[in-house]
Amino acid sequence: MTKSAAPYHHGSLKDALVDEAAAMIAEGGVDGVTMRAIGERLGVSRAAPYRHFPDKTALIVAVAATGFARLSHRLRSVDAEAAGASLGRIRRMGEEYIRFAIENPAHYRVMYGKEALARREQPELRQAGDAIFDHLVDVLRAHQRSGGIKRQDPRVQAYVAWSAAHGLASLLIEEQILADVDVDAVIGQTTNALLNGLRRRARR
Repeated sequence: MTKSAAPYHHGSLKDALVDEAAAMIAEGGVDGVTMRAIGERLGVSRAAPYRHFPDKTALIVAVAATGFARLSHRLRSVDAEAAGASLGRIRRMGEEYIRFAIENPAHYRVMYGKEALARREQPELRQAGDAIFDHLVDVLRAHQRSGGIKRQDPRVQAYVAWSAAHGLASLLIEEQILADVDVDAVIGQTTNALLNGLRRRARR
């Protein structure tokens, strides 16, 4: 079996296990992940992974939790780059969401994709997922107050925005969009279409 290309350093086996699980998910899906195989790939004993994770489910939860932390950081970093009520903030959040999925397909699949864990059964993941969604709702409320977008139920608007970003992200990571398509252009047009749907029109 192929060994990990990036062996862990002493004292960081837990992080290495999470990274290796993500690599295995990217290669063959969640079903291909086993504690024994991860131990072999990292060159540790069969018992070593169990010192950090009691079973495979706990390890996959850790992969998803890592993904949520990374996505949250990326989305919140937009706040420092875009003005509080600038419509560019919504566009950038959509772009960062989609690019996160492209760059972290294994994490995305167990967070939101076809192999997503049941977050309602995992408090840690439920809280992380809810925090990201609630942040989007807060951003939309701020734009409603500034008059930039329509005054509608912000949670419904958030679900619409999420659906658009998730749909494109899923198509891209599952390679359902032709390889010769300009991905940057597709992302840009998707987020622009979303903004046009949310934007408040001036009365004539």
